[in-house]
Amino acid sequence: MRLIRSEFTSVRRHQELVLDFSPGLTVIGGANESGKSSLVEALHRTLFVRAAASGTAAQDLRSQLHAGHPQIKLEFEASQQHWTLLKRFSGPSGTTQLAAKGQAALIGSAAEDQLAHLLGVDEILNSRQVNKTLPSRWAHLWVKQGESGRDLLSLGHEHYDLNSLIECLEQQAEQSLQSPLDQRVHTQLERLVSESLSSRGVRQQSELWKRQEALKAAKEHHASSLEQLQGFELSCEELDRVETKLRALEREQLPELRRQRQRLLQWQEALQQLKPLTLQQQQLEKSCASLRQLSADSTACERSLASLERDLKDLETTCNATSNQIKAAQKRTAELEQKKQTLEEQGLLLRQRKDRDDLQRRLESLHLQDQERQRLTEQQQQLNAAFNKIDAGTAQDLQQLNKTQEELRAIAIRIESMASKVLVESTDQTISIEGSDLKEGESCEQAGVFRIGVGEHVRLKISPGEGTGLASLENRQKTLQSALQAGLKRWNASSFEEAQQRNEQRNLLLQQQALLKAQLTQLAPPPGQNVPNLEELRLQLDALNQGLPANDLKPSSDDEKDLETCRIHYRELKDESNTHQQQMRQLEVQHNAKQKHWQQKRLQQERLKAEQEQRLKQHQTLEQEVGSQEQLAELIQTLINQQQALKAHIQDLQRPIPGQEICDPKAELETLDRLEHQLTEQRHELGSQRGALLERCDSLGQSDLHSAVAEAAAKLDLAMQAEQQEALLVRARSHLLQRFQQARSDLSQRYSNPLKQNINQVLQPLLGNPKDGCSLGYDPQEGLQQLGLQREGTLFAFQQLSGGMKEQLNAALRIAIADTLKERHGGCLPLLFDDGFTNTDAQRLQGVLKMLQEAVSRGLQVIVLSCDPDPYKSVADNVIMID
Repeated sequence: MRLIRSEFTSVRRHQELVLDFSPGLTVIGGANESGKSSLVEALHRTLFVRAAASGTAAQDLRSQLHAGHPQIKLEFEASQQHWTLLKRFSGPSGTTQLAAKGQAALIGSAAEDQLAHLLGVDEILNSRQVNKTLPSRWAHLWVKQGESGRDLLSLGHEHYDLNSLIECLEQQAEQSLQSPLDQRVHTQLERLVSESLSSRGVRQQSELWKRQEALKAAKEHHASSLEQLQGFELSCEELDRVETKLRALEREQLPELRRQRQRLLQWQEALQQLKPLTLQQQQLEKSCASLRQLSADSTACERSLASLERDLKDLETTCNATSNQIKAAQKRTAELEQKKQTLEEQGLLLRQRKDRDDLQRRLESLHLQDQERQRLTEQQQQLNAAFNKIDAGTAQDLQQLNKTQEELRAIAIRIESMASKVLVESTDQTISIEGSDLKEGESCEQAGVFRIGVGEHVRLKISPGEGTGLASLENRQKTLQSALQAGLKRWNASSFEEAQQRNEQRNLLLQQQALLKAQLTQLAPPPGQNVPNLEELRLQLDALNQGLPANDLKPSSDDEKDLETCRIHYRELKDESNTHQQQMRQLEVQHNAKQKHWQQKRLQQERLKAEQEQRLKQHQTLEQEVGSQEQLAELIQTLINQQQALKAHIQDLQRPIPGQEICDPKAELETLDRLEHQLTEQRHELGSQRGALLERCDSLGQSDLHSAVAEAAAKLDLAMQAEQQEALLVRARSHLLQRFQQARSDLSQRYSNPLKQNINQVLQPLLGNPKDGCSLGYDPQEGLQQLGLQREGTLFAFQQLSGGMKEQLNAALRIAIADTLKERHGGCLPLLFDDGFTNTDAQRLQGVLKMLQEAVSRGLQVIVLSCDPDPYKSVADNVIMID
């Protein structure tokens, strides 16, 4: 079988994806979480799970990102035909279609059955079989992510198609391993052993099971016979004990309980007679005590009333004196308040006069400030007008103008330093310089460019300093002159000195403006303070003048002194008034306290009088009801004598019970009732037991129990011998089958060797040493097992290998198994590794690539999925990158 092409629609994170598989090595690369393992799972379920499966079988493929049910189309080659498989996983409504090239398509169950035949499996799995069986399908061909380090052989023979593998290995063996007779003997032994034994023990309904059941029944019958014999003997003994207890109960315990009950009833009756006498005595003693208490309370109340009468007279005298003091204090308080009011009126008049004088002075000051502010404002306006008349630039402009003039002077000096002197030493022609003739022996100096004429036809142009930058200096001089003229024009001046003079005038005006601004700021009110309105202040002054007498309109210099004197007198008067009021409040508090105390005494007197009257009435009523104290004393003595006589009778009733102290006859009667009830029930129970034991002894005594026990023992011996014989026969058959299987296991090494050699050939690029190789065991029942590695004479079990070596040994085992099984599948099988070499280092990875090439050279199809596909690209026939 060879995979050709697959198409995925709405499978997990993939909406539309097409994969073309090479007949040799196909590498599928992609980053983590790009959906590589999802493709492996989808292909696996497409091949081995029915499309109509429900539950997790279909839900695990459903996409959470894209709409629609998962759909997978797979093209593969099997049985020398090109097949196209299309599955749509949508639960019970899922569809399957399988078609060979040039043939009619199969759908539904027919397609699933044909697919199972092509894959060489019993059936395509439904939803109930997915979790249990699906992981073992093609587990020897496809390595899923995270499973590359697990020992394939330890998972069970269903994970690597043991039966098909053994058949293929037997066909490759040099000669037949067992004759038909050996096979028949082995089959017959297996049948005989399986008829008697199962994996859980002895098989039911077998001959051995029947013998064991017969032995078990014989043992139970023998035990039952012994139990009956022992039961008869025990029942006889128990019957004797029950009759002894019953006689003791009826003759001794019950009569004694009845005698104790009679004495307790008499005692209880005597106690009941004593109780009302005691209650009557207590009631009479309480009445007598009440009379004595009433008499004592009446005497005490009379003394308290006399004391209260004296206290009330004293308090009344004190309250009258305090009331007179309070009246005098109130009169003094009124006088002080009158003086305070007079001083307050005088102080108010003085404060109004003082406020009037302050307001007049403030008005005069504000008027002067207003005049000064107007004068400064006029000066500021004059300065602003003079400042605006001056045409001038800024200080930076003046500084730039000065810099330009200085640079012009420097350039002029440099140009003048380049002046040329012309001397006519001798001539026979006329020489002129700039139109002026020079004679022999004459000289002249020229600055800058000038012309010399010699004769009529010779003209010379002289440029002094041309090689030293004279032209650039002249250009710079013109530029600076233009800048200087523009700057002077901005200042409206003819020279730099005039511009500087105007700048000084402007600075002087700025200083004067700043001075005026500071003076105006000083005259202005502070921030947040409103500017007073003079008209409002004048209105306030008129209002103050109207409130004063007509003769107080002129300011007075003694108002401040008079006001201070008035304040001092007012404070002294106020302190005196406060002290007097405090004293008066203390008197009022004392007077109120005494009044309250007098009222309390008065209420107490009235309450005591009421109580005394009530107490006298109670004493009179009680004497009428029960008599006087002397009569009550005689009655109490009579009751005491009667009680003593009853107590003596009770003591006589207690004497017949030696060694027992009884406090409560009622409780003791209840205890005796419970004991009598228990004894009665015990007698009934013993009677029932006696009857049952008599009946049992009669029934057991009718047969010969000793003979029955002997007969059961004989049957037990016969059943035990039969079971031992049958068990010996079964053990012999099992031992023979075990020895036969051991012999077959020894012979099986002859066809397990080809598989080991095949694995060693695949591992050779990684091992290097021809003597190293794998180790492999075989058990007829367990299958292949004990996978390990032989290195330098030392055997390493699979669990002792490193993570990378486990992956490589597992890969070699799968390649060898696939190579052995490929002829059953049309000469090819697909091997798939999903991140199967994550623990393999870069050096060993080259050997892995050679292993994969060896698999391809043997006709196998290899598919590798990796998040790092670069190492495989050098040997891959096709590289697919998943975005």
